[in-house]
Amino acid sequence: GLQTQLAGAQGVLVCLDEPGPYQPDDIISVGDVHQQYSPESVVGSGGSHWLREDYTITVTVDVYRGGDDAAGVFARARQLADLVVAVVRSDPSLGGAVDRGKPGTVQHTSGWSEDHKGRQAVVEIGIDCLKTL
Repeated sequence: GLQTQLAGAQGVLVCLDEPGPYQPDDIISVGDVHQQYSPESVVGSGGSHWLREDYTITVTVDVYRGGDDAAGVFARARQLADLVVAVVRSDPSLGGAVDRGKPGTVQHTSGWSEDHKGRQAVVEIGIDCLKTL
């Protein structure tokens, strides 16, 4: 679904969970999923469409550049985050995986990298999803 649709972003590693040893400057990780089930309707048989599944998929955009271009790094992170949002908006079913998905919460953090040799910006996007089972 989402990972396949984002794979066309040039110069960007798109991965499930955390990236492995290969870590380019631009990474989009499709990661944690938080899930909740609740009854959609009271059906004694537990048949079709009686259970609702709500969950949030966390997509993390991580951008790094050596040097001190904080604005450039943040702008690139926002560009990639906007790409994630555009993919979800263009196909709210996420390739048929859900009944409806939409961008939800977004959290930005930015600053110096741990080694203080460059700037890093991280954008975490919660994709809220609904599936009726």
